[in-house]
This record gives sequence, structure tokens and C-alpha cells, in this order.
Amino acid sequence: MTVFAMAPDGVRIALHELGDPEGRPVLMIHGFSSNARRNWIESGWGESLAAVGLRGIAMDLRGHGDSDRPSIGYAVQQFVDDVDAVLEQLALDEAPGAIGYSMGSRLLWRHAGTRPQAFRALVLGGLPAGDPFQRFDVDLAHRALAGEEEPGPMESFIVDLAGIFPEHDASTLVTLAGEVSQTLFDAEEAPPVVPTLLMTGDKDRRADDTETLLPLLQDGRFEAIPGRNHVNAPTSGTFRRTASAFIEEHMR
Repeated sequence: MTVFAMAPDGVRIALHELGDPEGRPVLMIHGFSSNARRNWIESGWGESLAAVGLRGIAMDLRGHGDSDRPSIGYAVQQFVDDVDAVLEQLALDEAPGAIGYSMGSRLLWRHAGTRPQAFRALVLGGLPAGDPFQRFDVDLAHRALAGEEEPGPMESFIVDLAGIFPEHDASTLVTLAGEVSQTLFDAEEAPPVVPTLLMTGDKDRRADDTETLLPLLQDGRFEAIPGRNHVNAPTSGTFRRTASAFIEEHMR
């Protein structure tokens, strides 16, 4: 069953549950152009969470999945506000853990860094030290999407990702990437202070510098996801089991 949290600007954020319904809570946030179903539910995360007594609550980012898709309204602060709205809607008895991937990891880093009491522990997968949307020309990307102009490398990457799943609107996702790129990710600005596990595929060329973030964390560690790249890392059994065990350990 899908339930919705209401963001401050009226956008509905879809929430999906997986794992042990009676378990300790963990919020899960997918990456750009994915959604809760693709990133977590169909990738076997429910079984791994249930095995260690965790209740997964996976949100669809605005513009993705079953969440609303406004024509504008994708500033970084709005995504942070969405997480606040979800936590308020859930009204949990305890601070949850959190697992993110790629864009979801950047969002959790930003949120947890400015709200240190929000989560007990974090697992952040596929997190580059810089911002992958840097040097992104949203107008060129829209023209490329319409077949009117050849895209540059970054625009081509975003356009290809935006169109990967038929349930999404590619134009909306290009707009989203353009708005997000106006506030570039700065890992040094407010690093999380809670226990944090960083995990990246050892074949990931989009986030091959994740380990360089460790000195910014008060309590952090890094583990590679063997044999995986940026796209297929979420399906890794090693990722699922290691992340679930880490969250469970810090939820005791």
C-alpha cells in the first residue's frame, strides 16, 4: 500500500514499505531517475532488511515514481523539506536509520548534516565527492531531448538517464536536474555526525572518489561493492546485506 506525505508546497511524496513491518525503521531514498520500486523493492532489499529486523520506508523523490511531478519546484532545499515532511508524517517513536543511493545519498548527507538528531545511522551508496550535475546546461539538455541539438557529455548522460524508465517523464527529470544543479553539492559544508557507512561499486566511474569523504566524518567507514558500477550497485547482495547489518547494529 502506498501512502503520501505532504510537502510544504503541496507536492505529495509517495512512501512504500518493505522488510519487517514490526521492525526498527529505516528511511530509504533512491537515486536520480530511479524510484523506490526499481531501486529497493525489486532489488531484493526487503528480504535483507527483514533478516535483521528492519522496517524499510522508501520514499519516491518528487518528480519520480508515484510522487507528484510539478513542472517546477526542484530546488535542493525543497528536497530537504520533503524529508522533513516524511519524518513528520511517519511520527516515529525513535529516530530511524537511513539508506540512500546516489542523489538520495547527497540528499541524506545534506539533511543529516543540518539535522543531527534526525537519524541514528546512515548508509550512503554511490556518493561522489563532487557534484555530478556540475557544468550541466539544462536548456541544451531540453533541446537534445527534443532532437533539436547534439548534447554535450553531461547533458547526454542526464538525458539518457531521464529516459531510462517508461514510468517517468524525461522532460520533468531534465528540469529537475537543472534546478538541482543550481546548488552544487559541497560535502565540507555540513558533514553528518552520526555513524556513516559509505559504499560504492569498485567499477563505478561516477563515484570513484567516495573514499576521500571519510576525513570529513566523525564516525565513518568505507566498503567497496565488488563487481558493480553506478547503475547496478543497488542490486548487489553485498550492498544489501552490509547496509542492513550496519543500520541494525546502530539501531540497538
